[in-house]
Amino acid sequence: MRFIFLGLIFLSFSSWAWGQEEKENMGKEEFHPQIRVALVTINSHVPNAIEGDKKVAILPAWGFDVDYFFNPRWSVAIQADIKLQSFEVESEGALLERSYPLSIAPVLHYHFKRHWSLYAGPGWEYERNENLFFWKLGTEYSFEITEDFEIALNLSYENKQEIYDSWNFGIAFNKRLWVKD
Repeated sequence: MRFIFLGLIFLSFSSWAWGQEEKENMGKEEFHPQIRVALVTINSHVPNAIEGDKKVAILPAWGFDVDYFFNPRWSVAIQADIKLQSFEVESEGALLERSYPLSIAPVLHYHFKRHWSLYAGPGWEYERNENLFFWKLGTEYSFEITEDFEIALNLSYENKQEIYDSWNFGIAFNKRLWVKD
């Protein structure tokens, strides 16, 4: 239910953004497919995470993304991250231990502005106790430093099999590796 609610919020926000969008030169410039990689430092908020006797508010994580731009407005990506801390989550009265979980998600990006995109996709969290399926929904805004390098801010929400949720805020360092001539 929360995933549907968040989806509706993102849709209403994106409609507003499309309505506010000025005509950009994206259609006038010649497009070339490209590949971009990113190293991401992440703070992950898991509302019901527990470590020992204390509630954990924020968990540190590192991420890595690979994006393939096949259209000026669309790209596909593989997003991966690993939480740098063990924690437990309460699920249906029982504690589920999560020891340095690794998450991988293929996502589809829609770039509704030159430096701003929305993305969504399924994912899997791998961990020695129990692997979990999840849905990921997020947004990213990038600041162009050079033609091949950007710094981006991203915010995403992950719903892990209705067992637990996480909100992730990251700072990405994006580097374009390849452009088709």
